[in-house]
Amino acid sequence: MKSYSGNLFVNFALDYRMKKFHIQRFSTLYKRAWDDFVSKAEVHSILFYRDYMEYHKDRFEDYSLMIFQEDKLVAIFPANLRPNGEVHTHQGLSYGGLIFEKHTYFKSRVNIYELVLRYFLINNVKGIYLRSVPLCYVDDNSHAIILDWIGAANIRNDIYSYIPKGAYVGSNKDRKKYLKKAIKNDFKFKESNDYDFFWDRILIPNLKKRHNTQPVHSALEIKNLKNKFPDSIKLFGVFSNTKMRAGVVVFVHRDVAHTQYISADEQRSDGSLDYLIDNVIKKYNETKSFSFGTSSENMGGNINEGLLYWKESFRSLNTVQSFYAIPTANHFKLNNRLV
Repeated sequence: MKSYSGNLFVNFALDYRMKKFHIQRFSTLYKRAWDDFVSKAEVHSILFYRDYMEYHKDRFEDYSLMIFQEDKLVAIFPANLRPNGEVHTHQGLSYGGLIFEKHTYFKSRVNIYELVLRYFLINNVKGIYLRSVPLCYVDDNSHAIILDWIGAANIRNDIYSYIPKGAYVGSNKDRKKYLKKAIKNDFKFKESNDYDFFWDRILIPNLKKRHNTQPVHSALEIKNLKNKFPDSIKLFGVFSNTKMRAGVVVFVHRDVAHTQYISADEQRSDGSLDYLIDNVIKKYNETKSFSFGTSSENMGGNINEGLLYWKESFRSLNTVQSFYAIPTANHFKLNNRLV
């Protein structure tokens, strides 16, 4: 595949709207600039930091872009290149797309989308596959207009559950029944660093039995990531005496606390899991939205009804995480949209 390395100035974009923008393909020389941008961006997620993206760099060919306005970094596009020539918003991450600096004008968003499509087109990339950022992470949803203008095909929709910041008022009567059991059992809620026990004795057996799947991360990978992000990756457990009965791994972003893994042992009917989640929500929801993630299965073709109801029983709201296929040749459809 033909590729243009280095700093590609937009000499192919001659109109006045574009003349101040240029694209830089990410390299390790730009790690500090990239990470600094992520820390202040409109959407904050630890998933976008390079140390997180690159823990599985052997599985993906990075094709991330940095978009500058003159000398200022104003947007990033975490992405990888597939062997078939497709570009995806990075498949090692749960969501992605163009990530802008705070308070980016809509006009600039349109220009940057057009620029990125042109960049990929001249690099022989015909299509971009985008997994959108869930609503709880971002206030500005105007990209939906731009995606409509460029003829992006909505190829999949997943249901996504979250509790808005400060909105937790307690669970429904079904959960309260189990919480009463938990209180009688005198469980203890606390942070733990025993990732090996949680993975080997609780998480892996539970995922295998209930969903015939396994964790995306190994215990070693999650511990290595924990070492890189000690304040942002947390394991909380509910204990009976000294034994962990249920656990949850939380990814703590600036505006969102996300439950990456939740699991309990086979005696969960005594309320251990419900007690755990009630306490974690209370710990974070005053200052952050609380994300349960998706309950969709089979590439969005089904929803796990029991799992979704369990999340809803904590009074979570449901939104949609959408997936799109974008033809890069459609960049011209953004011309003259702003009149």
